Amino acid sequence: MMRTKSPTVGEKWKRRSIAFLSLALVSAMPPGAAPEQLYSKGVEARHAGRFGEAVELLRKAVAAEPANADAHLQLGLALMGAGRLPQAEASLRRTLELAPNSDDARIALARLEQRRGNSASALSELERVSPTNSDAAGLRTQLQGSPRLAYRWNFDLDGSYSALAGQPDWREATLHVRHQATDRTAFGATVEAARRFGKSDTYGEVRLDHRISDAASVYVSAGATPGADFRPEWQIGAGGAARIRGGPHATVLTADARQARYRAGDIQTISPGIEQYVAGGRAWLTGRVINIFDEGGRHHLGWLGRGDVMAGTRTRFFAGVADAPDVSEGVVTDTFSLFGGVSADVTKRTSLRFSLARENRARGADRTQAGIGFGFRF
Repeated sequence: MMRTKSPTVGEKWKRRSIAFLSLALVSAMPPGAAPEQLYSKGVEARHAGRFGEAVELLRKAVAAEPANADAHLQLGLALMGAGRLPQAEASLRRTLELAPNSDDARIALARLEQRRGNSASALSELERVSPTNSDAAGLRTQLQGSPRLAYRWNFDLDGSYSALAGQPDWREATLHVRHQATDRTAFGATVEAARRFGKSDTYGEVRLDHRISDAASVYVSAGATPGADFRPEWQIGAGGAARIRGGPHATVLTADARQARYRAGDIQTISPGIEQYVAGGRAWLTGRVINIFDEGGRHHLGWLGRGDVMAGTRTRFFAGVADAPDVSEGVVTDTFSLFGGVSADVTKRTSLRFSLARENRARGADRTQAGIGFGFRF
């Protein structure tokens, strides 16, 4: 018969220490609650929006199972929901230490940086997420096309040609420059050169955009046309956007207002709208109500609807319809138009755009427009 070896003094202390720690952990839990119960209850509380309760439960779950990456992830999400961003980041970073390939943790960190207003950092986190991940694609879309905000300067050059029935063709060219001075503030300048009715106008505009928070932004603009014929002699504008629901199915309310002076008189435009993201953020629908008030105080009402779809991470298709008033030479004309096109990022720095539109006018010639554009960023 083999004789069992008696444990040493060190082994006895080790066993007693483990037993003491286990007893301490168990006593810290709600009576009868196992780690998996704490985890489940914590996740349930987080989904219900009870973030304080979720944090307490998930902290205990993490204490019971320190190597559980899912528990650290859920704790990070609960802390983020409670607005405790530094602690949330620590939990999410710990998740990545335990599970380096966790796309959920990367996406959560990207959303955290988005809330901080650090667009470039958010996009950097998403670069390490699979391009086929629908949640990541939706967030990239909300960040306005992932490569773009990683650069401070954007140059866009667009040109269009319009064929009119029985009238001289229209030609237009637009140069737009935008500088992202900070993660919250951007400055832009636009020059539009147009030839219509055998006359040429060049309109210039400057614009300031400022993001108040991760969910709200505002803008102001001012422009003028020297020696105007059909474009406004001067124009000022203001507006903003507010995200009233976040996540991959975000809802954004928009508003724009403009005051313009034409040779024929003053025109006011007010356009409230809504953007609704669908399909995990890979597509979104835009609706606007267009109100125009002319020199005589008459109210002209119209609407616009548009849909955008991301086909992968680099290509966006769009199409829309509008039954809305249009202004030229200070004269308001009812129009009905169909339009569509595609925008594709050729490289991380360059993009191409193509569009077609058909416009039927209550007065004047109908027209068919083709447009092409090129974008460069650095």
